[in-house]
Amino acid sequence: MDIYKQIALDIKSDIYNKKYTSSKKLPSIRSLCSKYSCSKSTAIKAYESLINEHLIYSIPQSGYYVVEEHLNNLSYSNIIDFSNGNLNMGRILTPDLKHCLDRAVDIYGNQPVDFHLMGIDSLKSLLPNYLSNFQVFAPKENIFINLGIQQILSLLTNMPFPNGKTKVLLENPTYKYFLDFLKYSKIDFISIDRTPSGIDLNELENLFKNEDIKFFYTTPRNHNPLGTKYSKSQRKGIAELAIKYDVYIVEDDYFGDIEFDSKFDPIYAYGDHSHFIYLKSFTKIIPWIKIGLAVIPAELIDEFNKQASYSYYYSYFVPSLISQATLEIYLKSNILSKHVKLIKKQQKSRLKAFSDELKNLTNPKVKVSSLDTSLYSYIYLPDGVSESSLVYSLKTKGVLVSPGYNYFSSNLNYKKGLRVSIARTDEKQIREGMKILIDELNKV
Repeated sequence: MDIYKQIALDIKSDIYNKKYTSSKKLPSIRSLCSKYSCSKSTAIKAYESLINEHLIYSIPQSGYYVVEEHLNNLSYSNIIDFSNGNLNMGRILTPDLKHCLDRAVDIYGNQPVDFHLMGIDSLKSLLPNYLSNFQVFAPKENIFINLGIQQILSLLTNMPFPNGKTKVLLENPTYKYFLDFLKYSKIDFISIDRTPSGIDLNELENLFKNEDIKFFYTTPRNHNPLGTKYSKSQRKGIAELAIKYDVYIVEDDYFGDIEFDSKFDPIYAYGDHSHFIYLKSFTKIIPWIKIGLAVIPAELIDEFNKQASYSYYYSYFVPSLISQATLEIYLKSNILSKHVKLIKKQQKSRLKAFSDELKNLTNPKVKVSSLDTSLYSYIYLPDGVSESSLVYSLKTKGVLVSPGYNYFSSNLNYKKGLRVSIARTDEKQIREGMKILIDELNKV
């Protein structure tokens, strides 16, 4: 896809997601050039294409704005949102949240905000036992509380590692926001293709052996956007290669609590604990608070502390005391386990609805990756299909999906497709939305 079309599609998506009001200026030409690493003429061409569609207008010496009628041309009560990965839990768990927040305020309301830079000690004392449920064994001194995975990834990217290497290795496709961060920060990175069946361990070994790789960022299960998981042999193989070639593994297990396979162990479980960094987020299972954790090897702790301290004082990246205390009460009272059980039940219902409707896909040129236990699935489209036209056509029918190019490192290795998320939908919405989506796919 041409870059100007990508830019136009992103802006169009933001308009329909109501990111911009009629009085709010759209991104400047300069900011688009920086974000997409494109020329000024390319950014202007993107805006001109949207002007031609009567979606936006320009004011000389001021900028670009949305035509007001388009801010209200879709009723969001009728929208089926397959584009968002944040869980919609409804009101079922709200009473538990209120209880935990009230208790957190009662217990820690008089404590200073900076009670503990890297996490309150009473919470950290609970985490080794919690992590042991995932075959991740670490003392509390190696566990750090943070605002989430994106924060930790930025810290790890910018800090030096004992192996003295500089490059970051990514799966392709991968987590969009980390990819955007690397591009924006002009960090040197390379990628390895990941398909629904996993990655090629021979290719991985070649990269580990011949490239200057500091760490390999990977999501072994619940992959975003593929929705797939690594086999046991692949997880063990990755661990062995990391130790052999002195490469660190940064393992993103953001949705690890929702796993139906009791025998699934993370890569961390097969490692030496020296080359393995384990990341977990609670945002998906407690959507109302933003908090995560990282298990850091002993040899990285001093440097990591320096980076984290700097981020704390200048960027306020440490979770609030109330957020930490709320998580502590969730763990102590077993409410977290209750949430996980309810989410698993909902997830099974979502997955069944998705799988049932997928049986109506008859177009042999369209392939769909498995969701397993994940929130995501990737729909591979044939080369001749206009991805932007398909995304836009679905929007006009009230179905939102994400264009696949957001998750690939470049156009050269892009596998054309759509990412579908079932996070913000219930069984009824999935069935209704999938009927519309599959009808479109059968036509391409």
